[in-house]
Parts: sequence; C-alpha cells; structure tokens
Amino acid sequence: MPAESPNTFVITSEVRTAIVGQLATGPTPTDELLEEIGASDSAVYDALASLRERGIALDDGSRWALTAQGQLVADSIDAWQSTESFLAVDPEYWQEHRLDVIPPAFRRRLPELGDYEVYRDGRGEPNRAEQVAVSRMAGARAPDITTPFYSKNHQENVPNHPETRMLVTREATDISIQRYREGHRDRLEDPDKPQQRLTECQFASVVGDEFVLFGLPTAEGALSDTSATFVAETESAVRWGKELFEFLWERSDPMDPYIAEHHPDVVS
Repeated sequence: MPAESPNTFVITSEVRTAIVGQLATGPTPTDELLEEIGASDSAVYDALASLRERGIALDDGSRWALTAQGQLVADSIDAWQSTESFLAVDPEYWQEHRLDVIPPAFRRRLPELGDYEVYRDGRGEPNRAEQVAVSRMAGARAPDITTPFYSKNHQENVPNHPETRMLVTREATDISIQRYREGHRDRLEDPDKPQQRLTECQFASVVGDEFVLFGLPTAEGALSDTSATFVAETESAVRWGKELFEFLWERSDPMDPYIAEHHPDVVS
C-alpha cells in the first residue's frame, strides 16, 4: 500500500489537483480535460494514469469520473482551498486572536462565511472597532448578542426590544449590577428589556438580519479586547451566526435564579 495519503498525492501536483477539481463537477470527456487543464497533453495523460492507478479516478473509454475515494478527496481539497481563501483575506487577524472559544462544529464552518472585513482601531480612529460594533448593534431591530465583559457603551446601545436576546456571562452580570449599586446606572432593567440568559461563552458577537459581527479574545487571552471587529454580511454568514447563537442559547441558564441567589438586594 502506498505510504502517501490520497489527499497528499493529489495536492502535491497542480495538474492532479486541477483534474480532481474538474471531475468533482461531473464526469468529463478526455478532450475536454485536455482543453480545460492548463498543462501539456502529456502531463494531463500522466496525471490521469496516476489517478486511475491510485483508485481516485476511472474512465469508461470516453469520460473520466471520480471514484468514491476521489469524491471524498475532492471534498476535502475544496474545504482546504476554502480555508486558504478565508484566511488570506486578513491573515493577521487569525494570527492575533484565539478561536478555541468558538464551538468546534461552528469553528470548522467559518470558511462558509465568505467575504468579510476586519475593522481595527487606527491612528486618528482610536475606537473605530468598538464604534463599528456598537453602531451596528444599535441599528439592528432585535439582534442576538453575546458578551463576556461589561461595557457601559455597549449596554446603553442594546436595542430595547422584547425580541432582542442577550447571552451574558456571570462575571459581566456581576459587574453590571455593581455599577447599578454604585449609582452609575439609573435603573437595573428597562421596561422593554431584552431577553437575557447566562452563558459561558467567551467571545462577543452581534447577529442582525443582514450581518454578523464578533470580537475574539486575543492570543494573549484578553477577553475584553475591542480593537478589532470582524463583520460579514453574506447570507451564509448570517445563517452561521443565527445557528451559533441558537446553539449557545439552548445551553444557557436562566438569569433570574442567579440574581436572586447572588444579588438578592436588587430583586424588587
């Protein structure tokens, strides 16, 4: 048995990778492969022969197609290429931040978000990233929000809509209540307060009808870093954000019992 894996065997050759990518769209005649693949005819024939020998592709005399193994290889290569493209938009962001705070099933799906932009603080705009996050949140009708830290600016701009949902950590809740005790907040709750539950998630996010944004902790571990805000506006990004929030919401805890036990003095 060859020591080299099928994936490695394919991606170590640009010609084999191109052929597998073409065949992933469906069975293809030899003459069409020769026309579509940017290589010499001899290189294409050699690659086809090697793919057949490895059980990745087969031909019926007129067309080439992927075997089941070949289709799995094509799928994994597609995922790899999607990841490469996703990271290439802003490599620095992914080097400076942590992703272990995102549940694995959703972390693996990040490339499906597609196009995105990272807003950073800069010279002359020291709070640009936070302003983008706050303005997007304030402009949404009833967004879904997660926050692992307390921010007066964020709190004052949460849409007071009964369909707004917030997932807040216990630590952020404790600080918010302490601010109320110290007189830095006029009241603890608004009349049309958002739905709130307790979470363990350690990243900030806002999901609106047309966007998803998040802030990840830095590689050094700072949870309250607001110097870089990730924003994506594709349909797939919004779907990803809504599904992630539902996943976290289903695993969250009610707020009222925690307040009653740990902060009975603020319970009316």
